[in-house]
Amino acid sequence: MQMISVTEMRGNIRDILAQIGKTREPVIILQRSKPVAYLVDPETFEKSLAGTGEARSRREARQKSLDSVLRLRSEIVGRGGIQEDTTALVKRLRERQGRHE
Repeated sequence: MQMISVTEMRGNIRDILAQIGKTREPVIILQRSKPVAYLVDPETFEKSLAGTGEARSRREARQKSLDSVLRLRSEIVGRGGIQEDTTALVKRLRERQGRHE
């Protein structure tokens, strides 16, 4: 497991993220020589949540968001494509599900 300082992370974030994606090895972020965070790949993170039930609720929330986007897209297509003013459609989407989902 690699350890990096916050300063090093700021300067090399793209390389660090690429390394995590390639090796699937977590990276420990240090601030003043003390661990403050771990960077892990999404798959590892999801596996760590699998037993808590939180992963399922996150998947359900993602699916609800995707469904809302697909509904909005079908409404736009049903109206003959993207129009100059889609403000009303976006407003209706927000009213249906709230901004925090």
